[in-house]
Amino acid sequence: MIAVALIAGMIGCGPVARYNLTVSSTEGGKVVSPGEGTFGCLERRAVILIADSDNGYHFVNWTGDVSTIADVNSTATTITMCGNYSIMANFEKSVGGGCFIATATYGTPMAEEVQILRAFRDEYLLTQPLGQTLVDLYYKASPPIAEFITQHPSLKPLVGAGLLPAVAVATIAVNTTLADKTAVAGLLVLVSVALAVWAMRRQGSTDSPDSV
Repeated sequence: MIAVALIAGMIGCGPVARYNLTVSSTEGGKVVSPGEGTFGCLERRAVILIADSDNGYHFVNWTGDVSTIADVNSTATTITMCGNYSIMANFEKSVGGGCFIATATYGTPMAEEVQILRAFRDEYLLTQPLGQTLVDLYYKASPPIAEFITQHPSLKPLVGAGLLPAVAVATIAVNTTLADKTAVAGLLVLVSVALAVWAMRRQGSTDSPDSV
């Protein structure tokens, strides 16, 4: 009777379906797990996805059939196979070699604050000569500052709090007129750089021995 029940149960379950997962990527990186191409996967299987960016690029997100991807903004995530899926890993070129004060502060280029500042930069600063000059100056000054912040993690909360006005200004600027955007462009850059320089000096005074 037990054998009959087991056979009946197996017949009731039926064969496990297999689906195709097609994986690709944009310029600037690759998918290292499961790789790129088309793969046969068992139904309901959670397939590990890992994207790796090239030098000078950073990962943005996964697009395509992403309804069962655990986190479309994470370089390492999973996709549960419930059908035939086609997905793409998207990468973006890092301006200034990826050395951003905001990215160093918030720890990831996908942080909401960084995306707001990036939108302000791309949509408004880079569309006018004055803005282009400010962005160029900012990225010339940012690498050593960003590196200093990375080497001193205790500064991140301090710089993050100080960047809140800049993020607020950028958020407002994205939704205001072009004249207002031009007016706040310099303020955005000056606040960020001035804050970072002040933090560096503060840290330097903290690291130096106390005088008696």
